[in-house]
Order: sequence, then structure tokens, then C-alpha cells
Amino acid sequence: MNRISTDILRRLSSTLARCLSDLPRRVHTDERGSISIVTVFTLLMFTMILVMIVNVGTHIDDKLKMQNASDAATYSGGVVLARGMNGLAFTNHLLSDVFAMTAFLREGRDRNAESVITPVLDAWTFAGETLAGAPFDKLAQLGAAIVDKVPKEQEAVTAYGELTAAASEISLPVFEHILEQQLIGNFQRSLLQTVPQLAQSVADEVARRHGLLGPSSQTDSTPAGDVYEQQRGSQRAVLWRTSVLPVALGDESAPLSRTLPVVDPDPFQNDYPQLLDADVYLEIALRQRRNLARMFLNDWNFDRLRLFNIDAKMSTYFHLWRIATCGQLERLLNIDYPVTNVPVMLRFTDIDAPMEQLISRAENPDENTRLSRRRDDHFPWVMENLRQLIDLDGYVEDNFHFVGVTYRRHRNELGPGLFINPLSTNSDAQTFSQISLFVPRPRKRLIHVGDPVPDDGSGTDEVSLGGTFGFTSQIEVPRNRPPATQPPDNNSLERVLRERWLLENYPTNWDLLNQNWMVQLIPATARRLPEILQTNPGGDFANLRLPNYGETENNVLKRANTH
Repeated sequence: MNRISTDILRRLSSTLARCLSDLPRRVHTDERGSISIVTVFTLLMFTMILVMIVNVGTHIDDKLKMQNASDAATYSGGVVLARGMNGLAFTNHLLSDVFAMTAFLREGRDRNAESVITPVLDAWTFAGETLAGAPFDKLAQLGAAIVDKVPKEQEAVTAYGELTAAASEISLPVFEHILEQQLIGNFQRSLLQTVPQLAQSVADEVARRHGLLGPSSQTDSTPAGDVYEQQRGSQRAVLWRTSVLPVALGDESAPLSRTLPVVDPDPFQNDYPQLLDADVYLEIALRQRRNLARMFLNDWNFDRLRLFNIDAKMSTYFHLWRIATCGQLERLLNIDYPVTNVPVMLRFTDIDAPMEQLISRAENPDENTRLSRRRDDHFPWVMENLRQLIDLDGYVEDNFHFVGVTYRRHRNELGPGLFINPLSTNSDAQTFSQISLFVPRPRKRLIHVGDPVPDDGSGTDEVSLGGTFGFTSQIEVPRNRPPATQPPDNNSLERVLRERWLLENYPTNWDLLNQNWMVQLIPATARRLPEILQTNPGGDFANLRLPNYGETENNVLKRANTH
């Protein structure tokens, strides 16, 4: 037994000695298991690359989403501002229309024109009776017809007078109250205060909704949305003026620094004492009110008294009514409300002149040159002439351009132990956009004279060229041949010969009588853009961590943050 144990120990010792003696040689020559080690390091490297790619991709995706949010928020706020401008223009028209309608109804109440109709019709009766006794049959028949028509015209005048008197009794107190209490002016002043606040709220809300996870989290009701909001905070936006003042957070009562470039020239309101050239504003506003009120009154007269202008002319009631209503309007404008109930106006340029006046001067620089902003070929010349009169770019940027900035904390890194975002340590994420309020130029439309319209198949001489909401126009297009029963082939010579390029007929005046103000996104090139991005808007945004660009110029900033 001892011999067996000794033999086993000896063999084990021999085997162990042999293995130990071969170990150094096998370590250098045996390649079994090496692929596993290489695979571990390769997988680790690819995992790090994958995390890096996903991390960079999420940051890029977040930047694109924030930029989309900034574009949407800034444009949405600009739409509110443009609607505010159009609302002011509409109420300017409404104010003048109220003056015209009040004059119309006052004449309906007083019936001044009707009171002088009797002598006119008596003269026609005398003339008719004289002609009826003439020896010539045609003159006698004419006289009888005149005598027969006189009482009918008198009846029409009386009936219309009673109709307008009844309408005046019901409606005139309403229009008189509007003017006495200056309700339209009060509404305009409230609009100047409210529209910037609405624009700021809309921009902020649009940015916030863009920062949520999706439609299901619009009300922050999902757990994922709540966690996401807790980690990054809400996405917020601020609409800035180019003077580095947040919209609606400045003094909206100051006419020269409020958000909307609008002043109220009423001498009994707050704007008038703050204007150095207040008398000029008032003079232009009164002229606009007079011209517009006369136009509306003329429209009312021609529309409501069409019978007396076409079929019942003997009484001259149409002309007498127009004279009487014009007198009523002059009394309203010059005696009752000489300097109150005036339209609001655009802020003057830096040379104390209205923009529209300068455009007119640019269109007609001398007697031998006649340009037009409505014609595409002339437009560059008009703009060049205008830039020689004023600092056009500075005036437009200071008054009609706005910058929207979206703020939010940076996303967390997917590999926090491997990657670090150096921007997140000092500042929050930012994206920005810029918008411009403007009055568009008319477009050209290609029409074919004599083409049948889809409804009834008949040829038409009129083309509707309304370019924007609130204004349409029917322009007569002269024919040079009879209308076609069937539209010619698209490539036929006949169709080409009947082509006409027509310009849309809607207002292009740069004033607050134009209801076609629009908004568009433009490149963010505001001169004070770096200041805007480094300025804290305060209020709910006081905790923002803003970047420090130092003296960075706009072109450098644009290269660093293109959008």
C-alpha cells in the first residue's frame, strides 16, 4: 500500500515538474482564447462609439426641435402683432365710417333735403303744364308725362324720407354714443396695451407645447411627460424688440418706445404731450379722417339713393341729399369733434415724416421720372431712392422687426461618465429667430381673355384680383376678339395671343389705413442680436443661465449658430 502511494506521488511530482517546465514556452506559443480578449475590447470600443453617436444625435435632434420651436413661437407671436396692426387699420376705417353713417342718419332725422323738394317739383309741374298746351304733339305728350310723374316722385321722396327717419330714430343714438364716448379710440388704446401681451403669451405657449413629448402629453398628464419636465424644465420663449426690450414688458404707454409703432394724435390723450411733432401727427390724422369719411359717405349715398340718381332725377333729391349729408359731415368733423375721435398713425421716421410720404417722394424724385412701387421693374429703383432719403434699414428694423428666443436646460448626456457638454456647465440652451411686419407688394397673375369660366361656360371680361383678406377687385380686361366657345389648346397661338399679365389690385400704402399687414420669418441679422441673447428678460425667466458672447459680432455668431 505504501509502495502504491509512493508511486502515485512520484508520478504527480514528475507531471507537475514537466508542466511547470513547459509553462513559459506554452504562454508564448499557445493562441487559444485570445479572440475572446480582443472581442471584449472591440465590443467596449464599439459600445463607446455607439453611445457617442447616439449622444451627439440626441443633441442635434434636440437643437433642431428647439429651432423649430423658436421659429413657430416667433412666427406665432408675429401673427398676433400683424393682426393687431390690421385691427388698428380696420378700426381707423370703422371710425371714419361711423362719421359717415352718423352724417347720413342725421340728415334722415332732419330731412333738410326733403324740405326743398316741393319748390323743385312745383317748377316741374308748371313746366309740364306749359308744355302740355303746346301745339306740337311731342311737346304736349312730354308735358303730360311730366305732370303725371311729379306726384310719383313726390311720393318716392316722402316714402324714402319716412324710411330714413324711422331708421335714424333707431340707429342714430347708437352712432352718436360711439362718438360721444370715443369708444373706438378707447378700443384702439386698449389694443395697443393688449396685443403685445397676447403676442408674448402666444410665443411662450407655442414654445412650451413644442417642448413636450407629443400630442398625448400636451396637458402634462402622462408620467413620461412629468419626468421629462422635471429633468429639463419647461421650454420657454421670449419675443424681443430689436431695442433689447422684451415685448409687453416695457412701457406700452410711451408712444416712441411701445411695441407697436403706433401713436395716438388725440390732443386729450397721453401720447400727444410726449410727441415733439404732435401738431404734424394731428394734421395728417385729421386729413386722413376727412378723406376717408367723405369716401364712405359717398359710397352710402350712391348705394342707398340709387333710385333718385337713375330713375327719379326730376326732384334732384339725390344731389340735394348729398349736399345736406356733406354739410352734416362737415359739422361733425369741424364743430362737434374737431380734434377728438382721430385715427391712430404709424410712428414717423427719423426725419419726422410719414413713411408713406417718403415712398411717394421716392417714386417721383423729379418731374421727368415717374416710378411705381406696384411695378416689379420699378421697385428696386424706388427702394434705392428711399434709402437715399432715410436710414430705411434702421427704421424698419427698429419698428417692424422682432427676435424670438427659446430657452431650456441642456439635455442630459447619455454617457455622463464618458462625455461632458461644456456648454451646460455655464449656460442653458438657446435658439432664436427673427420676423418682420410688412405690407406685401402685389403679385402678377396670368389670365387668358375670353376663356370660359368653369361655372356657366360663358366668356368673361372681369378677373377677380383680390390679393389678401378684406379686399377684392374686379378689373375689366379688354377683349381683342369675340369670346371663345371652347378654350383653345394650351400650346396654340390663339391662346398665347390672348394672354395678359395683370397686377393684383390691393393696397400697398405703408400706413394704418392698410389692412394687409403680414409677417414673415427672415434671417436673424438684427444689429443688437448678441445683446438680446445675453440679456435676462426677468420675471419668470430670472433663473436663466445666459451665455457670454463678449464682443462677438453678428457674422461670427451666425457662423457659430446657423439656422
